[in-house]
Amino acid sequence: MKPPFSLVPALPVAAGLASGIACAATQAGAVALCIAAGAALAAGLWLWRKARWFASAPLAFAIGIALYACGDRRMPAEPLPARSVLAEAIYTSPMQGEAAAFAAATLVADRQYVTTHLRDSLRGSGLAHLMALSGFHVGIVAALAMWLTAPAALLRRMQAARALAAMCIVWIFVAVGGMGAPLVRAAVMFSLLLAGRLAGRYVSPFNSLCVAAVAILAVSPGALFELGFRLSFAAVAGIIAFADTLNPVDRARRPHLWRLTAMLAVPVGATLATAPVVAHTFGTVPLLFLPANVVAAVVFAPFYMVSLAVALLGAAGVEAVWLARCADALYAVIARTAEACCAPVQVHTGPAALTALALAVVALAFVLGQLKKTAATPPCGT
Repeated sequence: MKPPFSLVPALPVAAGLASGIACAATQAGAVALCIAAGAALAAGLWLWRKARWFASAPLAFAIGIALYACGDRRMPAEPLPARSVLAEAIYTSPMQGEAAAFAAATLVADRQYVTTHLRDSLRGSGLAHLMALSGFHVGIVAALAMWLTAPAALLRRMQAARALAAMCIVWIFVAVGGMGAPLVRAAVMFSLLLAGRLAGRYVSPFNSLCVAAVAILAVSPGALFELGFRLSFAAVAGIIAFADTLNPVDRARRPHLWRLTAMLAVPVGATLATAPVVAHTFGTVPLLFLPANVVAAVVFAPFYMVSLAVALLGAAGVEAVWLARCADALYAVIARTAEACCAPVQVHTGPAALTALALAVVALAFVLGQLKKTAATPPCGT
């Protein structure tokens, strides 16, 4: 019988690579020694057949050190020229000033006209992820891409073409947005999901997350120290760990109710996992993040699609006034929700408190997962 962790073979590679990069950043003088030790440990674990699965971790550790010491520490890609075209189309559209600035920030990562008041409100209400291009935005674009390519699903032979078209749409969006770590992470996970469906195989979300981490760190080791990287991966890990365990509804029996309760479980899971990073970086945590994210889950996707339509039509020379008014109204709901739920709580976390908080989150995820499994297991004799 295979051990449970055999389902996520990318985990030791991702952990080893990240540890090696972190070690190289703090212990630059011991690079050669660490590489040699990691390679030797990898060989030893590989020879010990029972521990062979772990052999990739020290090898990846050595590779991570080498990558950080020799590689480019910045994301190499630049946004496509279409970014400036879309930004100009947004700013010259009939959308109001603040709505247009917010749309430009969420569509093409152009935040130059976003007001300080809106930034503070979004951060204090737990909605800062809306303004930073992330997996949430890629998810909306991916859903739109799957909807646009839905007619191809009627023909069995067109399934591969549909998946390829959806991947292309998502990766073009990622390229226009500047290939940031959160965007690449979401695009890699989406691509693996579609590839798994085509192959008729289950794709572990956690394994896909680790594969995305390996891909990003292999190209840009310095991304490990970027705030967007840490928040993005922590949020997704929290959603994977907590979203199902915190949801009291049985997905198989009541799928529609499960989707509604997921609107509460998903932001709670993401906030729990990112709390150590947010507390360490900003010194505050949002108190009213839950109602703010519930409203955003309902309103932001329509705003995103409508503002994208306004931008594309504007780039084509079409002035969609009525769509712009819809975008203005949806933005007003988001802005007022962020302002009403802006309640940051000051926290002071030193290294020890930060470590304890992170370990507490991991322990909570483990305990809730065990309780969920126990509740789902039927009693003996039934």
